[in-house]
Amino acid sequence: MKVLKQRTKPKNVVLENHVLKNNVSENKAPEKKVGYCKPRQRFATHAAVRRPRCGNLPRWLLSTLLLFLLTDAVFANVSAEQAHRLGTELTPMGANPAGNETGQIPPYTGKILGVPDWVDYEGTGTFYPNPYPDEKPLFVIDSSNVHRHREQLTTGMLEMFRLYPDTFRMPIYPSKRDTRYSDFIHRNTRINAMNAELVEDGSGVVNVFGGIPFPIPQNGEELAFNNQYAPNTYATRGEIAVATVYNNGTRSLTTRIEDRYFEFFDPEVERHAYSDLAARVMILTTSPAREKGKVILVHEYSNLTKSPRNAWQYLPGTRRVRRAPTISYDYPDGPGGLRTVDDALIFNGATDRFTWKMEGVRELYVPYNNNLLDDPDLSYDDILGLYHINPDVMRYELHRCWVVVGELKRGKRHIYSKRRMYVDEDSWAGLLAENYDRSGQLMRANMRTMVNLYDMPGMGPRVEIYHDLQKQAYQAVNLINEEKGPPKVVGNIWDASYFTPANLRKLGRR
Repeated sequence: MKVLKQRTKPKNVVLENHVLKNNVSENKAPEKKVGYCKPRQRFATHAAVRRPRCGNLPRWLLSTLLLFLLTDAVFANVSAEQAHRLGTELTPMGANPAGNETGQIPPYTGKILGVPDWVDYEGTGTFYPNPYPDEKPLFVIDSSNVHRHREQLTTGMLEMFRLYPDTFRMPIYPSKRDTRYSDFIHRNTRINAMNAELVEDGSGVVNVFGGIPFPIPQNGEELAFNNQYAPNTYATRGEIAVATVYNNGTRSLTTRIEDRYFEFFDPEVERHAYSDLAARVMILTTSPAREKGKVILVHEYSNLTKSPRNAWQYLPGTRRVRRAPTISYDYPDGPGGLRTVDDALIFNGATDRFTWKMEGVRELYVPYNNNLLDDPDLSYDDILGLYHINPDVMRYELHRCWVVVGELKRGKRHIYSKRRMYVDEDSWAGLLAENYDRSGQLMRANMRTMVNLYDMPGMGPRVEIYHDLQKQAYQAVNLINEEKGPPKVVGNIWDASYFTPANLRKLGRR
């Protein structure tokens, strides 16, 4: 099947004082792409939409056009002058490049792209070796000294110490800010800064591709979408495990094969050709036996107001493919009812049920460089403790995080009345979260580990851990220790028929 090409001219986007066409500045030669395999087939993409030229149109028509445009995107992007701060006053991703006053947060260097010189990495699909294997904790926070570190701990972490004083602790390691992202991510992040906009009700972003939408955020909703579009590997396939640990010590383990294609981050896609279908995800359950053969397909769009999430599922018992419109918001996800669908990635999906506010920046101890948790020499018995992950395999560092809180809107339904996220300034990935029930009581404390994904490259998410503080149970997602390794980067992208409802039944019967 041949590659489907665009027949319309690409839409121009602002790049400081230049015009970017076909993702290449007029005064700069195309950047040579290194380390990516050219796919054998690309997904079909929608034709680019050009903005109308006003010319000498009547005022009444101009007013009508303006009103129409405002109903689609109403939040302004930043000026070229502001965007010029990226890579100068700020890091290319929009972070503060300076360290903190105590020196525990170091200055940003960005000197590592991909595999560090001293690391022996065997390639995509193999375990990520620990780049700092000889480092020891600077100190350990436990119930005896937690009061000294309250300012650097979130409400959720403090509650973990209160509930589990005899077992929960946090080993604190030297902080690292040496890893950078590709030129593709940096370049598109700057372009997004001048072009990305929130749609009218906040449920989506437009004029965005290949990088952080809002590296100089102006409001809470922009922070929420930055978390959803934190850098990730554009196409992967692999088997992962999901472990649920209940308060009586019993466990359930689910394994599944996940195929993920993030067109949003595909370096082979031209910016003007991006289809708005940000992510295609296919999940095939392989165990336990009662769940084997269950398949879920999700299509996630950037503009969720125009194109809400589409989901389908195939259940072996019925042998039917059905639409699954409920796989969103607070729909329970996984055994035990310990998390919601929109808990994934710390938060994902439409933002329209909450009012989002920025609460500033805090210096916090967060999971970072958590290679030890993925060590193939560790079994799930070694990792999965009662109430929480074994603290000895965790690593925390001090980093600056943006704080954003979402409060449930009047008349909207959700099991959470409030949710708070802590977003890493260097990656824009949410690393910690607190979710409150309808009575305002703290219900859940979630976290996400980070490692240098050498094959992406750059810091990216690995294991997601959801603590239900009321049930005193937890769930760990994306475990790989007893599997064959982390998901592998796919060089040849799946053909156009793969991520379709018609393919679900075929996968489930295999």
